[in-house]
Amino acid sequence: MIRNSYIADNCSSRIFGIFLFCLTLVYLVPAVKAADGVITDLTSDKVPIEWNFTGANIFLFGAIEGEIRADNKPDVIVVVRGPKKGLVARKKERVAGIWVNKNPNKVSSVPLYYSVASSRPLLDIAPASLLDSLGIGFQSLVSKLSRNIDVEDSNVAEQYSEAVVRIMEKQGLYKSGASGVKIVGDRLFQVNIKLDANVPSGDFYADVYLFRGGKLLGRRITPITIHKSGFERLIYNFAYEHPFFYGVFAVILAVIAGLTATALFKQD
Repeated sequence: MIRNSYIADNCSSRIFGIFLFCLTLVYLVPAVKAADGVITDLTSDKVPIEWNFTGANIFLFGAIEGEIRADNKPDVIVVVRGPKKGLVARKKERVAGIWVNKNPNKVSSVPLYYSVASSRPLLDIAPASLLDSLGIGFQSLVSKLSRNIDVEDSNVAEQYSEAVVRIMEKQGLYKSGASGVKIVGDRLFQVNIKLDANVPSGDFYADVYLFRGGKLLGRRITPITIHKSGFERLIYNFAYEHPFFYGVFAVILAVIAGLTATALFKQD
């Protein structure tokens, strides 16, 4: 059974191994001056989704390479992006005393999962222009989504984009945390990537950014695969590979369920 702590079986030994590896690189090889950058690893880069999936936690660990100065310590930002898909956003309007959804607009290339965690508030780490160019933060995400809506009025496009981000955040698919990255000592850091039960399947990417003095010093991308397994995977593949037959099967199953229910009520 998969639980939030499904990765905990060998987690302790692996965490110890990662920290030992990082400490060895950072402290036991002082003769080699490393360039500014980051080393990262995950407790698990594959997450299976079965019928009893209730969510999961993935821990990302890393070490900071390069010179560490007490008066100008580095900062770390971790952004996890999920698979992209086009969504339709609608605006609620009051018509004859009833609220209805009108004016649908398609927003293309919407990440179905997006989380950002940092060692400090984003604007304390880097200027907004740099964060926007790297796609870091909700405001940057709103700006990018606004450019993916076929609407002439930029203010209207931004309103739709803000609505998409707000809805995804409410569903737990967009997350942010100014203190989500914990820096241990001067070089080691860790972050907990929380995945709720409604997380979509597909290819994810954990993007780790290293900043110092408002400048980007290093970046490392680590892939994460979230996939359906077991009976759910068979149904998922059948639905996408053979949509017509899946539809026919669903209709037949609904008819059988209806006839069965009718027969049971007649007996009562």
